[in-house]
Amino acid sequence: MPHLEETIRKVIHLGSSIFPIAVIIVYDLYPQDGRLYLSGILAIIAIILLIFDLLKARYKPFKSFMMRFFGKVLRENELEGGMTASTIVVASAAFTIFIFRQEIAVVALLFLSLGDSAAALVGKHFGRIKLVGHRTLEGSLAALSTCLLVSLVALWVSPDFGWYLTPVTLLVGSLVATVSELLYLPLNDNFRIPVFAGLAMELILPG
Repeated sequence: MPHLEETIRKVIHLGSSIFPIAVIIVYDLYPQDGRLYLSGILAIIAIILLIFDLLKARYKPFKSFMMRFFGKVLRENELEGGMTASTIVVASAAFTIFIFRQEIAVVALLFLSLGDSAAALVGKHFGRIKLVGHRTLEGSLAALSTCLLVSLVALWVSPDFGWYLTPVTLLVGSLVATVSELLYLPLNDNFRIPVFAGLAMELILPG
């Protein structure tokens, strides 16, 4: 049941929303060094996950262990030795938090966790009009709508957190995140969505 397995993967993917929440909490606790603390911790976790990926690729007993407990949610390329999505998500979160200011990191990571999940779930279950590869118009519209909703909430709460976000910045970020999810590029979409969207917003947002 590939649709069910994809749904399970994306429900798990939604759990990456913990990263932008962590940004808000850690930056509040450590205003000066929160970025370094959080990105450093996530980088260490990403390295540990990468070691697991290497063990999975090289040692059959470890691969059997992974198959037994996580086989239902791992894609074929992940089972055959490729880097797992969780490793890439954690690494992209560490990188995004390290290079972007707080508000942009929060929004970009929410684009990834919510927008990408919406695209996959709607595309798999309701997608009819094919665009690029397995991507569908319905999935891309779901991603864009979700990113715009995230943007509206971010704009609404900006004064409470001392953020400076503009409608144009968030609109461009939403569009870039949607296109980044749609197109097939060498970089994994779990990495390119927050990084490309964050970069676009940084270039537009003053300060």
